[in-house]
Amino acid sequence: MTICLYGSPISTFARKVGIGLELKGLPYDLVDALTPDRREELRKLNPRLEVPVLTDGDLVVVNSSDILQYLDWRYPERPLYPAAIEERVVARAFERLADQRFDPIVVDCSYWHWAERDDEPPAGLLAAAQRDIDELFDHLERMLLPRPKPWPFGEPGVVECAWFANLAALRTFGLTIDLQRFPVVGNWFRATRTHPVFVADAQRTAAFLKELKHLTHERKRLFWSGDRMEWLISRGFHQWFAGEVAAGRAAFPG
Repeated sequence: MTICLYGSPISTFARKVGIGLELKGLPYDLVDALTPDRREELRKLNPRLEVPVLTDGDLVVVNSSDILQYLDWRYPERPLYPAAIEERVVARAFERLADQRFDPIVVDCSYWHWAERDDEPPAGLLAAAQRDIDELFDHLERMLLPRPKPWPFGEPGVVECAWFANLAALRTFGLTIDLQRFPVVGNWFRATRTHPVFVADAQRTAAFLKELKHLTHERKRLFWSGDRMEWLISRGFHQWFAGEVAAGRAAFPG
């Protein structure tokens, strides 16, 4: 059976799964499912038209966290999750912090760097993002501090899969890590940036973004769902968002 990852280099959650597959040493085919010609194929696998989706033979798995958990169940060699149940609970907390709180902030600030737009971010967006990121890093620093270095669970795994893509994009999108205030976070991130799996992911993404304007991916109607929409509205940018909807520049799952 051939593992196939329906994703895209523009999707942070698809990159999370791709990194997991490569850390486990599992060969797979990568399908960029966010091109117009793949739309109906993706809809059959996931009616919400979201990536990542993983197929393994006839089995279809949707959602990055479910996919990584499935990979550890099905292919237990080179595990992504710690062996001890107590440590798995902690690792999942790290993962949720990345997926539900860090990703929405960074991705919401990314659109003016790759999407086709003729405006500037709404006033105060980057400042609100940096405040919330600093609060997250303060929490992350305390979580990482008592754990082994450089990998909090002995080897890179689900935690690094979840955090890397958005950490690597911070500077590009006008956000920062205060290395004096968060030295443990900084050292952990530097360790990922020299690991061959993460280096390869960063190189693939950079090459893709360089060519993106020549490709057929949607860059005018931005896709909104879940935590990314919640963060934007909860920080007071609801009027800007309503304008995006009214102008037909917003798309939603399915």
